[in-house]
Amino acid sequence: MFLLLEIALLIFIQFYLDDFLVQIGLLDENNPIAAAITILSYILFKIISFIVGLIIFFKIVNKEEDPEFKIPWIVGMLLLPFFTSIIYLIFGNHGLRKKDKLIISATKNAYNAHFLIRNEEEKRVIINELDDATGTFKYIHNTTLLGVHKNNHVTYYKKGEDFFPAFIEGLKKAKEFIFIEFFIITDGKMWNEVQEVLKQKALEGVDVRIVYDDMGSGGNISYFTPRKLAKYGIKAYKFHPFRPLLSGVYNNRDHRKIVIIDHQMAFTGGINLADEYANIIKRFGYWKDTMVKIEGQAINNLIVTFLQNYNLCTGTVSDYNKYLLYDYEKFDEPGYVMPFGDGPGGIDDALIGEQNYINILNFAKKSVYISTPYLVPTYSLLDALRNASLRGVDVHLILPGIPDKKAVYAVAKSHFHYLLAAGVKIHIYKPGFNHMKTMLADDQLAFVGTINFDFRSLVHHFECGTLLYKTPCCKDIREDFDEMIAQSELVPTNFKLKRGTRWFCSIVKLITPLL
Repeated sequence: MFLLLEIALLIFIQFYLDDFLVQIGLLDENNPIAAAITILSYILFKIISFIVGLIIFFKIVNKEEDPEFKIPWIVGMLLLPFFTSIIYLIFGNHGLRKKDKLIISATKNAYNAHFLIRNEEEKRVIINELDDATGTFKYIHNTTLLGVHKNNHVTYYKKGEDFFPAFIEGLKKAKEFIFIEFFIITDGKMWNEVQEVLKQKALEGVDVRIVYDDMGSGGNISYFTPRKLAKYGIKAYKFHPFRPLLSGVYNNRDHRKIVIIDHQMAFTGGINLADEYANIIKRFGYWKDTMVKIEGQAINNLIVTFLQNYNLCTGTVSDYNKYLLYDYEKFDEPGYVMPFGDGPGGIDDALIGEQNYINILNFAKKSVYISTPYLVPTYSLLDALRNASLRGVDVHLILPGIPDKKAVYAVAKSHFHYLLAAGVKIHIYKPGFNHMKTMLADDQLAFVGTINFDFRSLVHHFECGTLLYKTPCCKDIREDFDEMIAQSELVPTNFKLKRGTRWFCSIVKLITPLL
């Protein structure tokens, strides 16, 4: 609220009081007192403007953030204090509203008590079995308070055409509850099929809950969808509903993709509930994306992650024992599974997604395969990619052949020279748009999730993903990467952007940490 008053005062000074000097020239020469009052008023308000700008400047300087985030704000405040103050109000807050922080804190306390009591002994055993991946998993545990699980069964879907039939068949088997969370839900064939199943299940008494991002789905789905679904007993919520007010909360979107069906199965990965993800309609060529299905106790991590944002929508704290106190089937399958959620600073006070990628890169000794639709990373992540290659790791990075955002793609290309010089192999996926956010190190440690290599995913959004270690599906992930590389074009080591594009990218890269 105080910051809003600051900006309002700046607007008043900028658009109303700055013309006082012009007015002075129009004053009656025989009225020097009025002229003196005008000059003093102008000086006074200029001083106030300076003080307000200085307050915001020191807020920026004293924030516990990397210099990468601070420096553009500081430069902006020095050159264009008024304009930068407005942008800071909208985008400067990486965290959450106070009421959201209270709900998140209560939520953590609720599920943390469960995990500590029920899984402490098993957790110690598993951590000791993780070998060189221990640090990667410990970091996620220490920041999210979630557990690592074994004796799960994981199925890897390398395209939407494989995922959607399994998803719909799973919905039809539901008897107790269905939890669905997507960044985008779009009216079309897939949503129509899913809706019909959900309506029938709700009428059968199944607890159906849906969370979708209001801005992500805006214009793609009917505004009245929650009201229409409520007639069938389905609880549907728009995450952070968009209202035309200046608030940083609109920068914190729900980019997660989660489906949980009873305690029998859960899906997560990069696929949204829209027809292009199943290649029913064509956008940007062939749409390549991935999901995993998890069966076993690791589902609990995704239940916690879903209920976290569901609680933010309802303003309540769920009864976690109702869902987490369940004896799961134990599968005779090797490997370790750890789904987790990431979010703005108000949730974890750390850039979990960024550090998870860095930890995987640091784990690698032989090879790393990465697919991401966007390459606008933090400097720390970009440097980790380069350092892995310089250590002798065979690093392969796959980017779209047909991008969805040309300006962002140009910025991605501006990083090519820096990476190629270190030996990173960059592949352009010729069939179309690889939207998958998947990573594999040494054919043993994998990540399948929603987190892009860009500031929006790494800093602002609510994200999720799954760490996999020595699971059989790691072989399927490697085969998928090999198929993609076979369909891709290798970027030459002498790649160079045109001068005009380089200048454009330099300007865009200056402001990307702000947004």
